[in-house]
Amino acid sequence: MKAIRTYPIVLIAVLALASCGKGELDPDTLTNNPFDPDYDGPAVFALDTTYLEVVSIPGATLLNQAIVFHAKAELFLSDASYSVKVVDRISGMSFTLDPNPANSDRFKYVRSEPVIGAPVCLELRLFNNQSAARAEQICATLQ
Repeated sequence: MKAIRTYPIVLIAVLALASCGKGELDPDTLTNNPFDPDYDGPAVFALDTTYLEVVSIPGATLLNQAIVFHAKAELFLSDASYSVKVVDRISGMSFTLDPNPANSDRFKYVRSEPVIGAPVCLELRLFNNQSAARAEQICATLQ
């Protein structure tokens, strides 16, 4: 008699659990990861400053333009190590930058030809595991 009462309870429990399925996940709808090319959230990069950097070498003094920016790590879904791919829109040259200082979210791009009074725009992409994320642009004007 006890088995007959247990059977309907088990059946109801199994049906209740089966109806709680969330369905299949569609990877194309997951666009909240800043490391994905299809990311559609807020900007990942923010300009901090630009300034002239004086470099002294024997017999000469060089002026470079430093452009300092950071990645908004609070947007990342988890901790990750990464670099930033940079394309200088004036020169067309491409570089991969590591954090500066190390283990931070700050980056410094240095141009050997300063541009004063006009914007220098950089295309930036998060880069890790040989994969580049969505491109963003920041512009800095040296006064």
